[in-house]
This record gives sequence, C-alpha cells and structure tokens, in this order.
Amino acid sequence: MNEALVSNPIQEYKLSLRRKSIHQGTVIGVENHAPFGQKMQVAVIALNNGLRGLIFESQFDKQKYRSLVGFIDHKIDFMVLDVSKLGTYGEDVKVFDEEKGIVLLSRVQALEELQEEFWETADVDHIVTGSVSGFEDQRIYVRIKGVICVLPIQDYEYDWTVSGRGLIPLGTELTVKITHIDRARKHVRVSRKELLEDPWNRVPDHYGVANFYPGTITRVVDNIGVFVKLAPGVDALAWFPAENKIPKDNILVGKTCSVRIKNVSVQKRRISCKIVDFPHEL
Repeated sequence: MNEALVSNPIQEYKLSLRRKSIHQGTVIGVENHAPFGQKMQVAVIALNNGLRGLIFESQFDKQKYRSLVGFIDHKIDFMVLDVSKLGTYGEDVKVFDEEKGIVLLSRVQALEELQEEFWETADVDHIVTGSVSGFEDQRIYVRIKGVICVLPIQDYEYDWTVSGRGLIPLGTELTVKITHIDRARKHVRVSRKELLEDPWNRVPDHYGVANFYPGTITRVVDNIGVFVKLAPGVDALAWFPAENKIPKDNILVGKTCSVRIKNVSVQKRRISCKIVDFPHEL
C-alpha cells in the first residue's frame, strides 16, 4: 500500500480531483446541513479509508427533488467537487476536511462528464447498461452515462405489460439496445425486448394441435373471445363451449383454465384454442 495514503488517507481523493476521475458509490444516508447559511439536504457516500463523502443538494442533480431520501441504497456516479467550476460561489468552499475525514463530492459534474462521453460514442444498435431513473404508464426512463433515455413500455418485454409504473424499482440496472438517436433534440430511445429471445420461436416445441394446456385469462373482448396467456409473451384466442356464455364484468381476468389447441400459426403469431375446463377458481 502507498505509504502516503496510509499517513494521509484523504490524499487518494486529492489525486482523484487532479485526474478528474469518476467513481461509483452507494448513498448510505441523507443528512441536513447548512454549509452556506442555507439549510439543505446532503447525500452521504461511504468512501475508502473510512472517509465520508458529502454531496450537497445543489450538486446532486440539476433537477430539483423534493427529497433525496429515495436515493438511499442506490448506486450513483460522482467525482470530487471541482470548485473552479462554481465561479465566485466556490471561493469559500472547503473540499477536503482532513480533521473530520470529509470530502465534498459532485454528482452533477460527474454526469456532465459522462454525458459528453455518451454523445461522442453512442450509436444505434449499441448495447449499453443503465439504471432506471423514473417511469410513467407508457415508458420507463433509463439513465445511461448521465443521459436520460426512453424505454417504451412495449419494448420492455414480449409479455403484455399494462404500465411502467412500479414495474421495477428505481435504480435497477438494465441492459438495453439503442434503437434511435436524435442528437439535435437530445432524444434517445432504447429497447430491452430486442435483447430477449422471442418466445414464439419455441411455440412449436411446446404447444401441439389437439393437445391440452393450462393458461391464465388476461382479457375478455365482446364478440371476439377470451385471451389466454399460455406463457410470457404467448397469448391464445379462446372461446367457450357453445352451451356456455362468457361471464360479464371481466370476472374471469386473472383466473386459470385449461384449453385445447385448435390451430397454431407462428408466422402470424396466433394460436386459437377452446376452453375445455372453466376457470379453475370458479
């Protein structure tokens, strides 16, 4: 081990500042401080050598959050705060407090460096890894090297997904494929589904005509029939025996049943079948 680091453990981060190195760490807590006479939240990062890294709210993100508490236990990118980029605001900022073992960090500056690298190197069909930063009904937002990319909900998986809200936890790492880049508008679209095996490729191996299989009812559509999920991404269109009527009010959705396969067309991605055993729970 370098003797200089043993005698002065904070030296590692002074060297990191000179090299403009980007690190990753986990937010282990959120505290309240008033470093400039104004109370603000501070994200706490555990650093090497028993040191604590502090990221003031203003250096956490250009976007204003109601609270940083949601980032606890999440891994983030950061670098040692470069006060030269703060203008006159940074003249009185003390980055290293050797007595208390504290180093001031910046997530904002790290994201700016990563974003610059992303726009220089990223291209369509590149496979990249990012973390979930937000979601809506029709899309999931994935942060890749500081750039927020859009993952349309229909491109998450082959299975039919109702909404992106709460589908996966914030901070979850996802490997995706870049499908569209608009550098002028700073817009990037990605797909997770394109990296998955198409489940219809294996349908002929698992589902044979005139055979019987279990499934889960996902939708009931008037004048069309009942949609039964046989496997993730594989739905069949079914109908009831002629002597039975389809129950109203969608009470069948989520119930399990047994079906007999009538026809399979992989090319059209279509399976027709007949419900031979009413939903098992009824």
